[in-house]
Amino acid sequence: MSSVPAALPLASPVCASQSAGALDDELMARCRELGPTEAIARTLRSARFSDEQLASVLVRSVLALAVLGRGDTTAAEQLLATGAPGRSIEETRLWLAANLYLACWRTPTVPDEIARLTQSLGTASTVEAVEQTAWSNLATGCAALAYAEGLLRVADVGAARNQLEIVANGETLPRGLAVVARTLLAAIELGVGRSDLALGHLQVALHASTGLGHEDRLLRLLLIGLLFAENRRLARAMLDDVVAGRYGALSSELGTVARLFRLLQQIAYQCPLTLSATIELRQDLAWLLGRHASAGWCLLIVSVVSSALVAADETCEGYDVLIQSAAELRCRHMDGVADLLDRQLATLRGQLGPDGFEPVVREAQRRRKLRSTKD
Repeated sequence: MSSVPAALPLASPVCASQSAGALDDELMARCRELGPTEAIARTLRSARFSDEQLASVLVRSVLALAVLGRGDTTAAEQLLATGAPGRSIEETRLWLAANLYLACWRTPTVPDEIARLTQSLGTASTVEAVEQTAWSNLATGCAALAYAEGLLRVADVGAARNQLEIVANGETLPRGLAVVARTLLAAIELGVGRSDLALGHLQVALHASTGLGHEDRLLRLLLIGLLFAENRRLARAMLDDVVAGRYGALSSELGTVARLFRLLQQIAYQCPLTLSATIELRQDLAWLLGRHASAGWCLLIVSVVSSALVAADETCEGYDVLIQSAAELRCRHMDGVADLLDRQLATLRGQLGPDGFEPVVREAQRRRKLRSTKD
């Protein structure tokens, strides 16, 4: 697996236009209501904003978060380079959140910057004053999610969970952000061995995603992947429904949903895996791990895939995914996530016992050598 997440190109850059007006203001209002969902972020990335709108730190911070959703660090740097916030706590929170996510994309070159921004977000989160009411909920939610990301990277899992719960349970916060928080809470619960709580979080997130856009397709696939370890027959039946188009046709583009769908199909229908299928699975997994510069996202994807592989009697593949991913994520300065993957490895070792674990390690090493000859 590559240790560097690949940035994904934008369809067109965000830029200034004197003709921009009410439509963009309406789009921002929608973003403040729901959060930067995938559909809203796509529109933001292709929208044209006036110079007056781009003069706002709040607007530029939201646009930076939108372009970073596709890994465009160049556009984000341009948006965030025009001065630091100074007027309100809402500006400070959104600006720090965007800068922290940008720093996460830049790793492993600036780990100290992530720690500094995390500390600054912690300080900003203690301020109770509300200065720009229209932006308050969006700024609070984005700051809490970014703060949780920083905390999870430095292995403060409990504090990260607390920040995510603030967003997940905040009745006035944008619904799209609550869906993200629930999804990342599921990742943490998987990491600490509470798959039952993880299932609950994903189910709530899937229900709350109704009407948001593309999120429900991704969440349904994640739920199916998690169910493989809990109830393989039910997971297989749900995947059969997706294949049959019960929830609508999936795009043939090799995006996040399509790659996760293909990966789950391999685990469900092609185990035991051939060498070529294993290589394809690892390529899709590496792509998914580079899709977001989020520690919580990486924890979720690795946990779901490894547990599904173990449930499909591909224990050595599940083990190898855990151990290689833990090493890679440490190189990307996601030590907290790597520690949680080590915890899952310890659980697997305990379940297999010494006599069962050693053959798994030897078989994983043998397969690793085979794959290296094909790369």
